[in-house]
Amino acid sequence: MPDPNGRGQLDVNGLLSELSEQRVVELASSLIEIPSINPPGEYEEVTTLVEGIFRRMGLEVSTTDCHEGRTNIVGFLKGSGGGDSVCLASHMDVVPTGDPAAWDRDPFRPVVEDGILWGRGSADSKGMLAGMIAAVEAIQASHVQLSGDLYLVAYVDDETAGPCGLRDVFKHGLARADHVILGEATDHIVQHVFKGRIWVVIETEGLASHGAFPDRGVNAIDKAVEIMKAVRSIPLEEHPLLGPDTVSIGKIEGGHQVNVVADRCSVWFDVRWGPPRTSKEILGSIAEAAAAVDPSFDQVRSMVVTEERDPLVFDPEEGLFSVMREAGKEVLGRSLEMGGWYSSGELWPLHSQGSMKVGAVVGPGQPWQAHAFNEHIRVDELVKGAQVYAVTAASLAL
Repeated sequence: MPDPNGRGQLDVNGLLSELSEQRVVELASSLIEIPSINPPGEYEEVTTLVEGIFRRMGLEVSTTDCHEGRTNIVGFLKGSGGGDSVCLASHMDVVPTGDPAAWDRDPFRPVVEDGILWGRGSADSKGMLAGMIAAVEAIQASHVQLSGDLYLVAYVDDETAGPCGLRDVFKHGLARADHVILGEATDHIVQHVFKGRIWVVIETEGLASHGAFPDRGVNAIDKAVEIMKAVRSIPLEEHPLLGPDTVSIGKIEGGHQVNVVADRCSVWFDVRWGPPRTSKEILGSIAEAAAAVDPSFDQVRSMVVTEERDPLVFDPEEGLFSVMREAGKEVLGRSLEMGGWYSSGELWPLHSQGSMKVGAVVGPGQPWQAHAFNEHIRVDELVKGAQVYAVTAASLAL
């Protein structure tokens, strides 16, 4: 495969010969069997495992501890100089498993049956992390001479969009990369356009009274219902790659007990939309919707934004994407499709703080396996994903 930087030719067959299915499954299984559930953020065992793997690989290893017990692991392979720097990154945390009875298998006892790897994190995203580790091992074993630096990062707090994840690694200067590739189950579609996201909590205020005399009070829940209808009616558009804008109500809290008219109610909204509109415009629409219900804001007690990010767009003709399309031809026999994603994940804070040039979200597996009961991924797809990571990273940093 030609070097996009014009420095030589990558021996793809030699590189891929160093990457085995057995190793990918072994790595993924060792990660899955550790229940690094977030929330609350149980990371000690999984970070110890990953740090040990990185050190045995001979990588230069560093860590960040944003808060006690929230440790990111960074592996660094220094290039000879002059090439592009690349960061392969995936998260170590998984969401809770929910009702154990809904699982056909123990979610933390990984098993391969009929070519499928089962377990929590197999698709989101310990399988991707395993593939990235195997990819870097293959690059090392094949003795590819990299001119650019290569970073391998296992980070925390992805599932809660917390401040201690990949952004903390770059904030502290432990990684500096031209190209950042986040591992998520995208069915090998390279995501380069991302929806904006706002999480906002609107609290309404009423007047408590006995439930037998509701006319003596003012019901905050009734007003919250009106607010919900209004916010759901804000102008929504549709993007050719991202699909329709969405408004979701994820949580409601109101009242104290059944026989008391509620004097407080809070509603949590998750609003996502595509470019070119900005978060400022969307927040303006939400505020207008609330004002239409309560013009004097006598009952809308507060509107608190807990998450705000604009849509993010990377030019599909950037070198990262050209290389990934070619890597798809080498591994899958076809050019990888370009697409859009519902969240920019850690790419948004990295982009906002000027820590990278171009980013992508890509990986094997079906997106709807994320957070699902009986989560699983096909082993052959997992291996192909690792091969795509290896060819892409080696080509960019050659």
